[in-house]
Amino acid sequence: MAAHKIAPTKLSSIQDYVATFGGVGLLPIMPGSYCSAIVALPAAYAIVYGSWPVATLQLWYGVAFLVCMIIGTWSVNNVQRKWGHDPSVVVIDEAAGMSLALLFPAAYQSLYTWAAMVLVFRVFDVLKPWPINLVNDRTEAWAVMGDDLLAAIAAGFSLQLIIAALSVLGLFAAV
Repeated sequence: MAAHKIAPTKLSSIQDYVATFGGVGLLPIMPGSYCSAIVALPAAYAIVYGSWPVATLQLWYGVAFLVCMIIGTWSVNNVQRKWGHDPSVVVIDEAAGMSLALLFPAAYQSLYTWAAMVLVFRVFDVLKPWPINLVNDRTEAWAVMGDDLLAAIAAGFSLQLIIAALSVLGLFAAV
């Protein structure tokens, strides 16, 4: 495994800007959580104000996921040479993961389920249970992106199942 190097305090290339999601990764505390929340904000706005149909949001998040995966893998491959394996300033993987998590319909039931999706995604991303930990232990750029992909899938399915169970029990009324 590559040794961790000093994280940057200044961005000097397009790869740096992509990997840090425009500099969000440079925030001193919980940059991955900030990035996840920023990416998820349009969905919250749409839930509160009913401004966009869910299908339109899901389409945009699907496109965002693909773009983040492609440019994220490219940028991570480049910045790991300078900054070491998966430094905390690299948050494009959280942007990709949150975009994927927001493809699940559970996120759009209410503002509470939206917040739950953000939280559950972050829990899976931080704790990295099996099999997420197997991907996280690898050092390739695809693995940096891949562990967040798995966290998003786990979060999405988990929240879908919880909402379904609560609905069956009469404890949750879908919108």
